[in-house]
Amino acid sequence: MNKMVHFFKEASAVKLIVISIAIAVLSYFIQKPLPNIFMGLRLIAFLLFVYGTIRLLNKK
Repeated sequence: MNKMVHFFKEASAVKLIVISIAIAVLSYFIQKPLPNIFMGLRLIAFLLFVYGTIRLLNKK
């Protein structure tokens, strides 16, 4: 858990945005068979995107 928190604190904003877009794209492939996991992945992707965007805007 500590490594994960450290990764999100130290990762660049662009890397977080790219990871969130990748998660969102991959979640479309499991939309039909596993709708609950699809919604969870979409939520995680949204939160990562917002966090990355805020970090990107705060740097400028």
